[in-house]
Amino acid sequence: MAEEGEKLVLKPGGVTQYLDGLMQTEDCESFFYGELNLSNRRVEGLAKSMDEVKEVRRCDFSINNIADINPLKDMQQLVYLNIARNKVKALTVFTTEEMFPNLRWLDASNNKYTELPALKLPKLEYLDISYNKIEKVNDGWTGHANIRILKSIDNKFKTLAPFKAMPKLEELYLANNAITNLSGWESLPELRKLHLRRNKIEKIEEEMPPLEKLEYLNLRANKIGSIEHVERLYAFATLTDLNVINNPVEQSASSFNVLLAEVLCKRPKMIRFCKHVVTEANLLEAVHLGQYKWEKAEAKRIAEEAAAAAAEAAAAE
Repeated sequence: MAEEGEKLVLKPGGVTQYLDGLMQTEDCESFFYGELNLSNRRVEGLAKSMDEVKEVRRCDFSINNIADINPLKDMQQLVYLNIARNKVKALTVFTTEEMFPNLRWLDASNNKYTELPALKLPKLEYLDISYNKIEKVNDGWTGHANIRILKSIDNKFKTLAPFKAMPKLEELYLANNAITNLSGWESLPELRKLHLRRNKIEKIEEEMPPLEKLEYLNLRANKIGSIEHVERLYAFATLTDLNVINNPVEQSASSFNVLLAEVLCKRPKMIRFCKHVVTEANLLEAVHLGQYKWEKAEAKRIAEEAAAAAAEAAAAE
């Protein structure tokens, strides 16, 4: 075993000491170790050592210096794989139909690749590709049938167009990208949570692709300037939790309570706004604001009608 701080060189027979989690085979005739933990061991290469751990279900290679993960191709029983915080330059090992047929959880964050590959991984449900400065999308990427949670934080996506054709996607995290427009996605019927903090969204279009089940939308630290643009978000009929902290619309409001009342006038079913849980008092303030606005509009209408009548009478004399 390598001393603390010393680089670990995986040699034939050396990887087995990091195995754990004794499991029984499906036919109950033998046992195998189901977990391999080599996190933070200063591993630089996998070579042929993975051939000795083919039956492993859970594998943690996080916080190492691994650049090439192709040797993992022998680990076809994997269900969970963590390769975060390495130096991986490509994820091509995951782009072949027959590879990793059981993999459900993949963390490939904090590495060195800059393209979203055409991942296959038919049973994948959780994917983290954050902190890779990704700005390109492989032409073969057409979405994914089973991913439920996708994290792509601190990359360089400029549009939501790559996030399409994921019929089971429930949570999408895209903070710290370069997205300028709240549109472009396709076929995300199950999406409930969309996190877009610290992007460059300035306007909300009057027409957007549907998100039939969206409940939570985080637009904190973007560039939305007016309550009219915020109100366009109400097109998402199930939206009940909205965050626009550190947008010009929030920073320029006379008070948070007035801004909240403006929102509740048009969206009384909002449960949480800018991390604040809506109270009965907030709803009452919205009623008073709505009444004030109505009375003001009525007074203006009556005055305009009176002025028009007076002008008409003067013209008739």
